[in-house]
Amino acid sequence: MSAAHSGMRRPLFGAPAVHWLDAERMHLYSCVALTCYALYFGVWILRACVFAVPGVFAPGADFVVFWGAAKLALTHGAAAPYDYAMLRQVELAAVPGLAVGDGVLPWLYPPTFLLFVLGFGLLPYGLATFVFLAGGAGWYALALCRTLPRNAWLAGVAFPGIAVVLATGQNALWLAGCAGLGLACLRSRPVLAGVLLGLVTVKPHLALMFPLALLCARNWRALGAMAATALALALVALLAFGTAPFAAFLGNAGRAAAELLHGAALLPRMPTVFAAVKMLSDSLVLATMLHGMVAAAALASVIYAWARPCSFALRAAVLVCAGLLVPAYLYDYDLAFLGLAIAWLGLHGHRHGWLRGERELLVLLWLLPLWGMSVGSWFGFQPMPLGLMLALALGVWRIRQERTGKASRDA
Repeated sequence: MSAAHSGMRRPLFGAPAVHWLDAERMHLYSCVALTCYALYFGVWILRACVFAVPGVFAPGADFVVFWGAAKLALTHGAAAPYDYAMLRQVELAAVPGLAVGDGVLPWLYPPTFLLFVLGFGLLPYGLATFVFLAGGAGWYALALCRTLPRNAWLAGVAFPGIAVVLATGQNALWLAGCAGLGLACLRSRPVLAGVLLGLVTVKPHLALMFPLALLCARNWRALGAMAATALALALVALLAFGTAPFAAFLGNAGRAAAELLHGAALLPRMPTVFAAVKMLSDSLVLATMLHGMVAAAALASVIYAWARPCSFALRAAVLVCAGLLVPAYLYDYDLAFLGLAIAWLGLHGHRHGWLRGERELLVLLWLLPLWGMSVGSWFGFQPMPLGLMLALALGVWRIRQERTGKASRDA
């Protein structure tokens, strides 16, 4: 940004002329973070695979549920992955001694997601894990590179949310990558964007806000493509697998909801208002009520951002943050989506000037995914939803500044 442009905005935003987080430091901190990840995963792999330390599993152990579901679907039909007993045998055969969830990671996904993991069941477990995680990381990195300017790519790739997903072996990088690429091409290629957003519906609670945003923006082409993609996935799954897997999915979803309501889920790793309040008060009524209030505010924020013109970067950031605040069932690895919101907020600040303290908030948000796996279980407090609410509030405030004529808008 030129000195003339930054000088025009500095009196309003109050940002100092020189900030501690300049481009050189951001590059340095990103390199340090990537080095730490490499050392951490290197030591982990040595302990698990070379020295075979008892009780230490290789990174990405959660992938066993995707691989196990694919193996069962290929050999016993698409309803078999929803059978806890059958899935437990396959998972323990691949990862002996697995003790999470009483020896089983349940298959809670709709049959549409089986369409995307069946091929992994044809590969050995170790190779399938590597392909799944490496592919997801590459897909997510592509989404960030399509969003951020070139000099910020490294900071995006160093986002700790990527390391959390790789450590757990979950699918959040694939889904967040679809959402990120969909938002990146929404204005230029709305049909492709709708298709990409429709793919996110394989994890339905993470796709709830996208149709609302497209409806408010009257982007009928993207909305139609998203609806058509979701419907096509459901029809293909129905024709390929029959109705039994859909009924089994609803049964397992009900069981997961019951476990959440009774506190059986891993609350320290759940970045939701429900989990935060439940940890503090152990009151189901209070947790449900407060989560509902925040979810309603998040929904209203999406309507506010997308119903009238404003910078697309702010629209995208508000949409992503709201999408993480609405579900009551969410885990820290799903905060891969938060990396997209940070990217859009950072892009807007870089183009239009920074608010006082805005970059510090983005740094805290950047670190947020580490809380659940590192220190979350040591504290009776869950700060992750507070960070999401602050990010949402920042996006809404920026939009308000634009619409009252106190800030410029993207073309």
